[in-house]
Amino acid sequence: MNRVTISYDGRFTWLLDGAVVGPTRSFSTLPEALACARELTNASETLIELQVSGCYACVHQERGWPRRIQAPERAA
Repeated sequence: MNRVTISYDGRFTWLLDGAVVGPTRSFSTLPEALACARELTNASETLIELQVSGCYACVHQERGWPRRIQAPERAA
């Protein structure tokens, strides 16, 4: 099973890390980081660790990544 970490650096940057990722990658939004992680893992079974402002959460995604992790953006 793949394992990736997505963390927020507190300066408007999301960092994606893990063996499948290679060097740490930076993104301006969480959806961008998640999309990259999904692509790099080929949407296979993955444990995603989220770290934001001292809060830690794990999401286990089965093949196909059926679970939504973030809410869609609202239209203004």
